[in-house]
Amino acid sequence: MLTVKGLRKSYGSVRAVRGVSFSLERGRTTALLGENGAGKTTTLKIVLGFLRPDEGTVEFGVSRVGYVPDQPVFFPWLSGRALLDLTRRSLGRRKPEWESNVREISAKILFDPGLLNRKPGTYSAGNVKKFAYLQALAAAPEFLVVDEPFSALDPPSIRRMRDLFIEMRDGGAALLLSSHMLAEMVRISDDFIVIRRGEVAARSGLPEFLSRLRRPAAADLESAFLGLMQG
Repeated sequence: MLTVKGLRKSYGSVRAVRGVSFSLERGRTTALLGENGAGKTTTLKIVLGFLRPDEGTVEFGVSRVGYVPDQPVFFPWLSGRALLDLTRRSLGRRKPEWESNVREISAKILFDPGLLNRKPGTYSAGNVKKFAYLQALAAAPEFLVVDEPFSALDPPSIRRMRDLFIEMRDGGAALLLSSHMLAEMVRISDDFIVIRRGEVAARSGLPEFLSRLRRPAAADLESAFLGLMQG
C-alpha cells in the first residue's frame, strides 16, 4: 500500500526528519505517535507530496488517497456544496453516485447536510473538521491520512469517527493516523510508529507496543508513553 524509505528533511540547520522508513498494508490502521516537533507532520507532508524530501523515496500501491489535515482550510468564497462539487468534477465522478456517498457519510459522521448551503468559514470548528472528512471520504479512498483525527470533535462524533475508521479498515483500506490522543489510538490501531527527534524510535503491532510501554510498569498508559519518549 505504501513504502517509505530513508526520508530526510531539514529546514536550515534543523533536521526535522532523519532517515524515516516504514511500510503500510491494506486492512490495517497505523498510529503515528510522537511529541510536538518530533517530525510527524513533516513526514505526512512528504508522504502526500506537499513537501519534497532532501533524501528518500515514497512509493504508493494505490491511486485513491484521502487526506484530512489538523486544521482544514477551504476556498472562503465557496459554499460547502460548491466545494464538494468542485472535488467531484476534479475526480471525474458521476453526480448521482457522489451525492449518494455524501448523504451516507454525512449521516455516519453526524454532519448536518443543511450546512452545505453555507460557506465552511461560518461553521463551528467541529463542523469544519467533519466537512473535511466528508470531502475526503466521498471519494472512497483506499488510503486515508489524517492529522489529529479527533481534534475539535465532541464525544458522540469521536465515537462515530472511530466506528468509521474500523469500517474502512475492515473493508480493506489502509489508514495512517497522526495523533496525540494515545488512548484513542490504542482502541482502533493495529500498528504503531513512534517518531522521536525525527527518527523512528519504535515500530510494532498492538501487543508489542503495549508490552513496550509497560516496561517498566507505569501507573497509566499516558505515563508509560511519556517514559518511552524520554527513554
